[in-house]
Amino acid sequence: MRAIGDQPPAITVGAIARPVTWVTADLPCEDLDRQFRADPQLPCVVVWAGARDIGLIGRQSFAHLMSGPFGYGRALWARTPVGRVADWNPLIVAADAPVVEVCEWARRRDRDRRYDDIIVLDPQLGLRRISAARLFEALAHLMAVQAVTDPLSGLANRAQFLDQLNAACRDAGDDRIVVVYLDLDRMKQVNDALGHNAGDRLIVSAARRLIGAAWPGELVARVGGDEFAVLGRLPAHLAVASVALTIGERFRAALANTDVALPTGAHSRASVGVAVSGVRADGHTLLTEADMAMYQAKQQGGDAVRVVLGVGQQLEAHHPGAGHGLAHAINDGELLLHYQPIVDLRAGRVTGVEALVRWRHPRHGLLGPDAFLADAERANQLPALDWWILTRACSDAARWSAALGPLAPQFVNVNLTVDTLRTADFDDRVAAALSASGLHPTRLCLELPESADLTVLTEAIPGLERLRALGVGITLDDMGAGSSTLRHLSVLPISGIKIDKLFVGGMVDNRSDHAVVRLLTDLGRNLNLAVVAEGVERPAQLESLRALNVPHAQGFLLSPPRPADDLVGLLTTKTDVAAAR
Repeated sequence: MRAIGDQPPAITVGAIARPVTWVTADLPCEDLDRQFRADPQLPCVVVWAGARDIGLIGRQSFAHLMSGPFGYGRALWARTPVGRVADWNPLIVAADAPVVEVCEWARRRDRDRRYDDIIVLDPQLGLRRISAARLFEALAHLMAVQAVTDPLSGLANRAQFLDQLNAACRDAGDDRIVVVYLDLDRMKQVNDALGHNAGDRLIVSAARRLIGAAWPGELVARVGGDEFAVLGRLPAHLAVASVALTIGERFRAALANTDVALPTGAHSRASVGVAVSGVRADGHTLLTEADMAMYQAKQQGGDAVRVVLGVGQQLEAHHPGAGHGLAHAINDGELLLHYQPIVDLRAGRVTGVEALVRWRHPRHGLLGPDAFLADAERANQLPALDWWILTRACSDAARWSAALGPLAPQFVNVNLTVDTLRTADFDDRVAAALSASGLHPTRLCLELPESADLTVLTEAIPGLERLRALGVGITLDDMGAGSSTLRHLSVLPISGIKIDKLFVGGMVDNRSDHAVVRLLTDLGRNLNLAVVAEGVERPAQLESLRALNVPHAQGFLLSPPRPADDLVGLLTTKTDVAAAR
């Protein structure tokens, strides 16, 4: 594997140019002929006739001249000054000219001069030269490196990392293969608050610090937007558990140190996952396990290391949604929806439901989304899952409306992931699902992830506005959970907000959480937005929400998520759901 610290090939011609032999323009051709004969390695000479008159004579063309027709060339040209036979229009370039540009200039020359040597003007070393063969060889090398190098950070890219990882697994022998997966904890906040230029500087800074922390033989790569990976080996005799944790901490600490060269507020710590192979090493499984361990570290607050040992080749037992597992589940009819009621706290009745996916796995039983959504995201399966949920939820809601009339939920909430919002036709897909089911657009509400990068949400605004024009509701989920929520409110065409369960959970015992719930409720009321409090699990929380005049709530205290058929019984009862709690 390429060692850390290897330098990329030169990208300017000055670095690969060679010394040149030069002669004056009045030198007789017979003298130059002897010079070429004495040095078989001499490819060309520069003809000097003053700073503004620089010519070139190539070995091959000069030999052809001196042989001449019928072998009389030397007799004809012996006393002729070389200035008369030189090419006084050679390609002359500055030493700092990029290899790529010089190759293009050479390619545009006449075919019979395209492969002549090129003169390089170097301010320190004077006249130098570079052959066309060496120039195009440097270009090929440069392109080969660029194919496996991340252009922003200069690290190996994902393709190169995967190639090296698979090669390491094939010839691991008794060694253990180690994959360290790192994700910056504050990248979204940096991009939103300071702009993507600051985000790019953070990426470059992180790459530099990771390289500084790497040991010889470890390969550092950038494998995603703000995600990095490190590949290494451990001899089998080492205490794997402690060493793996030490390796992860080494890289975590490197990113925890503040880089004073970054703008204020552009620093980020990192969540780190470490996966160590077992007796047999499999690259895909190792990378996925390291990624999942990183995700666990992030879920628990970030700036931490999680280690997975003895990783083998079977991933599905631990991560059923990895690879194409979820795609098979959709095709095989293994998915189903549960619906959690959203309750009007004043009327005490169910006014809406949120669609939540479940997987009836043939070996693992009924799985909640926490068991497979992260895997599905890494397998690029989230848009397919979103469309399945949307289609089924619209169909169920239309069926309830026809069967229950005014007792049916007024709306059904469906979550859209970031990956789906990035698709160009997501609004057309939503409209098609409504049309196919017969559900009126006003009875559908789409929940947007507050954790989404503001850039992604901004790019989705035209599609969201078209859906709002149809009557579809747009709700911002987990309100208050991120640092850019108020900016989201100012730019997105939303009709509602959901107060994050962390604040609802702490509002009884924590004055700050209580103040946030009150602030968001008042903000929603002033902006004419529907407000829902999430995660209601205790009667005291429900009473506090009522005291603040929060209009809607959902949570296990009011009702857990229910299968569609069970929900009908709750909808047809006349019980005051909120009062019963």
